Amino acid sequence: MSIITKYIITDLLKKILFLTVGFMLLFAFFSFIADIENVTNKNVNFESIIFSQVLNLPNIIYDVIPLATLIGSLWSFSSFATGSEFVVILASGFSFKNFLRMIFICGLPLVIFTFFLSEFFVPATDFIKEKIKIKETGLEQAHNSGLWIRDFIKNDQKKSTLNERIIKVGNIKINGELSLIQIYEFDKNNRLIRKIESNFGLFIKSKSNENLEPVNRWEIYSPVILEVKENGVIRKKKVKILALETSISKDTLFALTIKPEKMSATELAKYISYLEQSNQETSSYKIVFWKKVIYPFLIWIMILIATPSAFIQNRKGGIGLKIFAGVLFGIIFHLFNGLVSHIGILNTWPAFFVAVLPPISALFIGLFLLLKTQRPALLH
Repeated sequence: MSIITKYIITDLLKKILFLTVGFMLLFAFFSFIADIENVTNKNVNFESIIFSQVLNLPNIIYDVIPLATLIGSLWSFSSFATGSEFVVILASGFSFKNFLRMIFICGLPLVIFTFFLSEFFVPATDFIKEKIKIKETGLEQAHNSGLWIRDFIKNDQKKSTLNERIIKVGNIKINGELSLIQIYEFDKNNRLIRKIESNFGLFIKSKSNENLEPVNRWEIYSPVILEVKENGVIRKKKVKILALETSISKDTLFALTIKPEKMSATELAKYISYLEQSNQETSSYKIVFWKKVIYPFLIWIMILIATPSAFIQNRKGGIGLKIFAGVLFGIIFHLFNGLVSHIGILNTWPAFFVAVLPPISALFIGLFLLLKTQRPALLH
């Protein structure tokens, strides 16, 4: 790495880090104030609010890092332009190829950091936050119309004519506790063969079955069972505990209780696979999945968009105006991103196209501005 490249990258990363920390503290403060105003439970104390805000920091950083990268890059490049440093750098033989390499090297650690936030830190901290919330408030994940789950029976589980289960759960906790349970079992001809009702149950991850494979199961306590015979006769019975093997994983069950934006790309891929097997709609989840995959690469695009500001000479500075333009662009990009997602879902556009259109549009804008402001020097 040349001295010039090292000098530019160091200045860029310092300003991006400064803005990321600044945005993080700002949004954390507003969130802290909102939590204090909304506290109504005696079990929630000041220490738990502070801990909750600490757990929320990865979420905030993940959300603000592209904007912080854009504004930090504008700030750094505008400072170079004010002192005409880039004129000297280009005159010394700093080519377009060197420039692209510099953008790649500068953005690489930020891209990797954003990826780890998305895949590991954000889902983990959200999970811990939810457990703490349940412990302190005693509230569980409730659904107005109940949570509906389609459970296909694997071939090795088909000891009878049972083909699938449709499960309705009124409330579900993150630890696997279920309440207000209704289970409908169907055979291969989609005929109802059994209905199970219970007020309480558990989702349990077993170690293995007789084939030494991991198996999950529902444990339904004090259920009322209605068996429907082929001749139409209905038989009612009660048992203490009913154990039912299931093909649903713990990750899939947890995914049913959280927003797709809070899941990692790996968890989303598993959940999409489950929805496809259940013949359910997956368009919105696929869009979120591809957005999560593409999101870290926005770092490079934001640096590229800010690059032309280094070549716009302004003896009086104009750094504030350029930063304002960057903030405005970030807002427009965010709105455009959301608009494309909604239009894509309504018009059933391919999920990858919907996710990649805003970043690609921003990339072309960045390349256009870069070539327009300094085309002779960059192509030299």
